[in-house]
Amino acid sequence: MAGNLFAVKNDLHAVFYNPAALSGSSNHQWTINYVDHLLDFQGGLLGYAQPISRVGTVHANLIYFNYGEFQETDEFGIRTGRSFGASEFALSVGMSHTLGEGFDYGVTMRYIFSSLDTYNASAIALDAGLIYTAGFMKDLTFGLSLLNLGATLDNYTDVKEKLPVTLNIGFAKRLAHLPLLLTGSLVDVAASDDSFTDRMKRFSIGGEFDLSSMIQFRLGYQNEVNRAVKPLGRTVLGGVSLGLGIHWRQFRFDYAFSNYGDLGNQNRIGITGTF
Repeated sequence: MAGNLFAVKNDLHAVFYNPAALSGSSNHQWTINYVDHLLDFQGGLLGYAQPISRVGTVHANLIYFNYGEFQETDEFGIRTGRSFGASEFALSVGMSHTLGEGFDYGVTMRYIFSSLDTYNASAIALDAGLIYTAGFMKDLTFGLSLLNLGATLDNYTDVKEKLPVTLNIGFAKRLAHLPLLLTGSLVDVAASDDSFTDRMKRFSIGGEFDLSSMIQFRLGYQNEVNRAVKPLGRTVLGGVSLGLGIHWRQFRFDYAFSNYGDLGNQNRIGITGTF
């Protein structure tokens, strides 16, 4: 769905986009995901959430990304015969709860660690979000999230890096006469160095269509990805993603395909359970 989860509720994956997503959830949830990224990059996700009385829904997640193996070269591009790797992980804990009057809130604290050969970097970040369930229209929600508010602890060089803080907005509407969840979002709307037109170009749209009670078809488009791959050639399908969700008992099996133009394609598989 092209990352359009800023206003989607009761899905463990949505807390990465808006920490308020699990407010009011009555189920324990867990998820395991694998990402076959571009080139030989690979990643994974482990997540768990459970409701706690008078506290809200508490969640913990681990994201891991591996960039594969690199061949070391000297300043002339000649291989030295030595290889090295690069990887990253982020460990987060957070909670979602209700504010009343249709508003839900959530916060997530995250520790980030990055490794490149023998060099390391780390940071700590805070995510915060709000979701408003509209009272004037059924099944309509709006989401607002502030992500990566924090600072680096260790840096790769003597230059102190800043985290990419983003302010994002989105909506989700389940249609009344069609089994379709329609979503849309704008990412990084507060970027100070961009014009209003450029900010509006960072939009995404998506949808989840219920083919049956067991099968869901998903489709999305990310305009920022399409713009990024334009210098590389083909852009017709750049930024397009599609996927399938299959429900069986208390489990949900997910597959997603994302197109990055001439850069290649990304595949994701996952399983989510509730109890």
